[in-house]
Amino acid sequence: MASTRAALVIRPLEPADLERWLELVNQFQYWQDDVEALRFDDTLRPAGEPVLRLAAWAPDGGLAGVADAVLSEDGSRHTDRAMGLVGVAPAYRRQSLGSRLAEEVERFAASNACRWVEAEVRERNLPVALPFIGPRGYVELERYRTSVQTPSTVDLRGLDDLRRRLEGEGIEIAAFPAIDSPRARDELYRSMLPIWRDMPHEAHVDWEDPTPETFSRSIFERPSVLLDGFFIAREGERIVGLSYLARRPDGDAEVGDTGVLRDYRRRGIARALKLMVTRYAADHGIARVHTDNRADNAGMLAINRELGFVPGEQIVIFEKTLSS
Repeated sequence: MASTRAALVIRPLEPADLERWLELVNQFQYWQDDVEALRFDDTLRPAGEPVLRLAAWAPDGGLAGVADAVLSEDGSRHTDRAMGLVGVAPAYRRQSLGSRLAEEVERFAASNACRWVEAEVRERNLPVALPFIGPRGYVELERYRTSVQTPSTVDLRGLDDLRRRLEGEGIEIAAFPAIDSPRARDELYRSMLPIWRDMPHEAHVDWEDPTPETFSRSIFERPSVLLDGFFIAREGERIVGLSYLARRPDGDAEVGDTGVLRDYRRRGIARALKLMVTRYAADHGIARVHTDNRADNAGMLAINRELGFVPGEQIVIFEKTLSS
């Protein structure tokens, strides 16, 4: 056994191995990536921002394990925090490989002056993960509930009446491409920042807002975003809510974000936006739409249930505080 452990070699990921590496990574993260998506995400990072991507190889050429750690997401830098992932293929477990990879992730975080390392674990992987992460000092931070909708089965008959009522209150629901302009993109950026900040998150979890240029690229240049399925609510020129879809590697779609400014909530705006997205998905033959919400976000979870979203597995976020 000792010789087998010594033979597992950890080295930085080579570009030629990216697709194979992602196949294993996707077994440990809920939201799936493909090569195109990962490469695009890297273009949103500031020049020179470090990224850790490791692959562990067996003597027979088998990919035994993966590790990933980043300091930003969608061009937004986390404050004092690294987002990490460690995964070991079943055939190579109980050989200390997970510990070796975790040490590399934590070393990366410490070398970049991070105070916390955050790790995502799918509910199905908890029995394997908990005996490993607990002794390493990781504690549960928050949970997200995933759910899946079949758009073609959702009753959309109330959508037009809801839109008419909102229009009577001065709220227009529209596809963003119909109003697209530099001014509209600036307004979308201004509304998105407080919506993000107002989404449930732990008080000590913080981030730097992306620049307007980076935000615009993350939406309008991202290959997976279905721009004709991007809907906004606005009062005059002010955008007060939004919901949109992104294509998944498996051909399904996922909800990128849904949010409404605080002063405009409890008026049915979020429901109208999600119904518009649902109708778009049904009309375009998208078989399934995926979403996730923090497990204590009762309001959005209730809307999802009304719109036919069936609860799936939970995503558990763990956090380790590094020694100062």
